[in-house]
Amino acid sequence: MKRFAVISVALVLAAALGGCASSTDRVDARIAAAAQTGRYGEARVRLGALLATDTSDRAYILDRLRLLILTLADGQPDAAETTANEAYQLLRTQGLNADKTAASVIFNERVRTWKGEPFEQAMAYSYIAVQKAMRGEWDNARAAAQSSLFLLRDFGENERGEKLTGEDLARRAAEAEARGGSGDALIDHGYTPVKTDFALGYLLAGLSNRALGRVDEASDNFREAAAVNPALGPLCEQLRTGDFNTVFVVDYGVGPRKTAFGPDNALVRFEPAWRSTGLAITSGASGGAALSGLPPVADVAAMGRSLAWNNLEDVRAAKSTLGSLLMVGGIAVATAPQGRDESDEARQNRALIGAGVAIIGALMKATASADTRYCEFLPANTYIVPARINEPGASVTLEVAGDPASRVVLTDLSPPAPTGPPMQLRYVRLTPSPAPWQASGTLVYSNEYSGPVAGGDLPFIMGGMDASRPSPEVLARYQAAGRLLGYTTNDLENLYREEGIALTTEEAGATSAHVLEGGRSMVPPRPGSAGYQRLFGQVHPPYRPVSDALKRAVENLNTPAQQP
Repeated sequence: MKRFAVISVALVLAAALGGCASSTDRVDARIAAAAQTGRYGEARVRLGALLATDTSDRAYILDRLRLLILTLADGQPDAAETTANEAYQLLRTQGLNADKTAASVIFNERVRTWKGEPFEQAMAYSYIAVQKAMRGEWDNARAAAQSSLFLLRDFGENERGEKLTGEDLARRAAEAEARGGSGDALIDHGYTPVKTDFALGYLLAGLSNRALGRVDEASDNFREAAAVNPALGPLCEQLRTGDFNTVFVVDYGVGPRKTAFGPDNALVRFEPAWRSTGLAITSGASGGAALSGLPPVADVAAMGRSLAWNNLEDVRAAKSTLGSLLMVGGIAVATAPQGRDESDEARQNRALIGAGVAIIGALMKATASADTRYCEFLPANTYIVPARINEPGASVTLEVAGDPASRVVLTDLSPPAPTGPPMQLRYVRLTPSPAPWQASGTLVYSNEYSGPVAGGDLPFIMGGMDASRPSPEVLARYQAAGRLLGYTTNDLENLYREEGIALTTEEAGATSAHVLEGGRSMVPPRPGSAGYQRLFGQVHPPYRPVSDALKRAVENLNTPAQQP
């Protein structure tokens, strides 16, 4: 019975450790390819189907950061509301250190939940701030931006007078252990908390404060950003005093890839995945003006290389060392010489216990390989471009200097509503693999934000080229062209509902694709986003009616009465 208990304990512990090591990477080749080519609707639908729903899931926050970026790129900040809120709540409430540096990755000794390296956490807060600002919630945007400005950990310099690297810190911790000291003490307390150099966070906080009328706080934020990076001085001055009403947050390129290296692959580093960084962004506007020649406000690849922004691999190195020690100790217990007075049962139990510890140690060593999950959708660089939109129907062109393929033309922009905040924000993702729609500046389908197009006198679901949601104004436009005479707005809405097509974000949910791309949502992306240009700027397959009601309506289109 005792023998059974010993074996059971070993197996339970082994199973627990083995479970901790498991990880499912939800970004498969299809999701990655869709995101790479700007098919953000498809990418977020696929990712949403795999989204972790349990807050204890190891990938809960990572899933939400990935989905948040794709949803913003698709121009759908309202659809990102739940995603952003869930990520924010967990980032803010779990594992914060007493000195308010980056949030810890370990919730308890049994479960390791991804919270990202410190720079990934800061970027996550920034995307939450962007999502709130796109919705005009500048107070919430301010709170999220300020959350990105946590203290960093400065471990000092190495023997060469250079900033300490992850390898340097791992070696010092190992040497401390060899001398009988505590490597953990060096890792946990051998740093100085220092003010962050995250310029993007300062700028988003400054913009939020300016939108809220907190002029002095905004000036302080812009001053901090310029102090961090003097090259941002002209931009910061423009944001502090300039004449603009629209701000573009622009992501460019592919962020660094996380790889494992060192003993047992227990350390991690972020390796560059993009051919160039640091290039200025140019811009132009029709129906307004935009500031040009701006440097990046965030260099994500550089952040990934800095120990201050990337220090969690050392926890994994300590775990690897502990696994090796446990394995050696377990084998020693199992093979120790039998004592003169030791009973056969005691000897057998000692052997089983030693074997159990060795199994656990081997599993820990096997699981010491670093967690290489990371957010694949972070950019190489992020820019902030202020602009003034003077009239409805304005367009803005953005292009990174030296990379003509990055060019995007954003259409159908309007000034902020006179009754709302004095400033609006748009998120733009420059597609790494550009498609023709990105720079065409033309629309194939009209919608509730655009002007008319050829064939825009009939809904898309009835064979036309208009993707507007039904409304009295939209119906009046159809009827002025002699289409859908005798219809009421309610008749038209009922056709959509018979088809199972959602007309609001609440009905559509967080990850529904638009009807134009085979989905069941009619909610349009915001103008000024890549999602808007992708959706309305290229031809999609014609819609095939599902319900009998719509089939009859299409058949009756050419009858004189055109009744529903």
